Amino acid sequence: MRRIIVDASVVLAGLFKDGTVRDVLLNSDDVDFVAPKYVASEIERRIPEVVFRTKKPEATVRAVLEDLLSAIELVPAEAYSGSIARALRLAKREGAEGDEDYIALALALDSPIWTLDKDFDRVRGIITLKTADVDRS
Repeated sequence: MRRIIVDASVVLAGLFKDGTVRDVLLNSDDVDFVAPKYVASEIERRIPEVVFRTKKPEATVRAVLEDLLSAIELVPAEAYSGSIARALRLAKREGAEGDEDYIALALALDSPIWTLDKDFDRVRGIITLKTADVDRS
């Protein structure tokens, strides 16, 4: 089974629209999706914005978020702590500060990152995937 790291931009896209991103996350049987555990709190902070922009009830947004997060294995920082120093250097050098946990997890698991954030494209040694890449896998 293929393992793919999911960043917050993907989860947010799944919240904003019932489309390909949500379908891939919820219906890909041949992929293990993983993310740093803190992604849940990162998305939680954005719930008011999602509610405002989608004009959906908060309970609906939270229910969709619960479904999306149930499709993703949330990995504690201890699991990739051995890669965090290298990830910090890479992120700083490439102007991707704030993405260190995703980079460290990608390094630790030797897995690509599914993202809609172009910051990751600059990080050498990390493979990034767009939705179409994951949908074909």
